[in-house]
Amino acid sequence: MRTKLLLLIALIFSAININAQVSITGVGATGGWGNGFDQDLTTTDGNIWTISGFTMPGGDCKFRFNHDWAVNWGDTAWPSGTGTQNGPNIPAITGTYDITFNQTTGEYTFSGGAPIPVVKLIGTAVTTPGGLIMTTSDLSNFTVSNATLVAGTAQFEVDGVVYGGIDFPAGTVTSDTDFIPVTAGNYTSISINIASGGYVFTAAPLYQLISLTGAAVGGWGDGFDFDLTPVDTDNYRLNDIALLAQDCKFRKDHAWSTTWGSAAFPSGVSTGDNITVTTAGTYDAKLNIVTGAYSFTFPVISLTGAAIGGWGDGYDTDLTTTDGVNYSVNNVVTIADGCKFRRDHAWTTSWGAADISNNFPTGAPGTNNIVATPGTWNITFNNLTKAYVFTDALAVSHFGIESISVYPNPASTNFTIKGEFANAQVYNISGQLVKTFVSTENNQFSIADLSAGLYLVKVSDANNNTKTLKLIKE
Repeated sequence: MRTKLLLLIALIFSAININAQVSITGVGATGGWGNGFDQDLTTTDGNIWTISGFTMPGGDCKFRFNHDWAVNWGDTAWPSGTGTQNGPNIPAITGTYDITFNQTTGEYTFSGGAPIPVVKLIGTAVTTPGGLIMTTSDLSNFTVSNATLVAGTAQFEVDGVVYGGIDFPAGTVTSDTDFIPVTAGNYTSISINIASGGYVFTAAPLYQLISLTGAAVGGWGDGFDFDLTPVDTDNYRLNDIALLAQDCKFRKDHAWSTTWGSAAFPSGVSTGDNITVTTAGTYDAKLNIVTGAYSFTFPVISLTGAAIGGWGDGYDTDLTTTDGVNYSVNNVVTIADGCKFRRDHAWTTSWGAADISNNFPTGAPGTNNIVATPGTWNITFNNLTKAYVFTDALAVSHFGIESISVYPNPASTNFTIKGEFANAQVYNISGQLVKTFVSTENNQFSIADLSAGLYLVKVSDANNNTKTLKLIKE
């Protein structure tokens, strides 16, 4: 008996290892992200994964498990480091590498690539001891981002050899005796192509200090300024600001010399008057300081993912709200796959499960995918706590059409919908629409051509109230 048990355990672990797969993906490794851009690694022990002589274009990449984002590893270190679950992208450099990845510890190594030049920005304009170290993804273009320089001179150092220039903010290096005249300021990027010698200092945009203040946010003036974030030099935004039904205004530099507002709400063009908030709630505030146009809108929260048909653009199911905090959507059909909530139909801000063990049907916010189970769900989401709840829509009554029913159930060739309705849609358990019917005199419908199994019948009345029922096809 003991021998048989050990053999069974060995077979289970063998099956797990056979089905497991670690791959590397990303524009820096395979030319793209995710499905269709996975390069599989191989293993002999189910833990250490390798690939030899793999050529990479350079740029961001990550390791992931079973061609899915539910489990993935990344880190900012190169050419070796320790990846963490949902960690940052790995900044790969152009070259051909032998890659090793440890699935247990997350440790990775890229070895055998071409030597990487050490490139620095040095000089009196640089306050960082030893100079600013520049990074590359292609061994030619080197960049440093978000640098603050003082008035002075600068040169580039490549593997200990110094190169200078005479032009600013852009030019071509000339000799080690020339010095680039630098203007003090903040720079979004400083770059040099060590092959051509061309360099560029890109100054950071000059943003204004714009805030929202007033009784609507708790008080007027000093101590009650809520600063907006610049979108560009003209447009500014403040997310998730709770407003009372009171007055408020935008102002510059926490002072009253320059202000924006008008009597119009939730949107308008500044006339200098106070903005009177007519409906309390949590809003996204936006202001264009050039035109004076402003708006207060509820954040757009949507659910997206393979569980409801696909990821990202074109696959967002929007939730509705009346206060910018409590969001809901009913009768969402899911299959057994991943999904996430996101803001404004963009990946800049998204929420999922708190950990890889998954939190479904209820959970606190996290960065992992929420892995749904097949069904039809009423969904709520709290924009303050980010907590979510999926409630089985088939287990509750809705919308005053509780009397709707289907029979016979199970059915072999035909079924009847009992009650008043306008139309009905039949979905398979994968969430695919397979039949559409409109109400008839006898409301009897054929399903003879459908395969045996469980189906969901979504019935709608003339007012678009819906009810979803299970139907078994024999």
